[in-house]
Amino acid sequence: MSAETVHVISSGSYSDYRVHAVVKGTKADAEALVARANGIRDSYHDAYTVESLPTVSSDVERVSILSIQENVWDDGTTGDHYERTSVEWPFDTLYDLSEVSWRWVRAPAHHGRGGRLEVRGTDHERVRRVFSDRRAALMVDDALRAIRERRGNH
Repeated sequence: MSAETVHVISSGSYSDYRVHAVVKGTKADAEALVARANGIRDSYHDAYTVESLPTVSSDVERVSILSIQENVWDDGTTGDHYERTSVEWPFDTLYDLSEVSWRWVRAPAHHGRGGRLEVRGTDHERVRRVFSDRRAALMVDDALRAIRERRGNH
């Protein structure tokens, strides 16, 4: 997959969603055009927005993404360990595509007694290593575990 990005002007949602144009230039150029267009639009049309899309070649391949998550509780226990491997098109992933990304969240579902560690990425060995390292750190560090939400990329 190419690292190149294009910026498009779109409007609407669901059944009336539409991409109107690809803007030559930077994201700032696209945002300036949208600001100008929204300033003189009539009330019949939805406001224009800028979206950024990756470019791909016709020989792009699907990628394998490993996701691991587990609840880590303040009492030193863990639970609900979950691993999943999915094969996705790099232009149609639910989350940003990276070798490894992680998230720690103390969601309301944990009732203030712990949280969930989530690690995902295309480098399965690194995903497992980051999961193991983050989990170990959370198990021994009360202050780290008390953080409401934290994210990172490796």
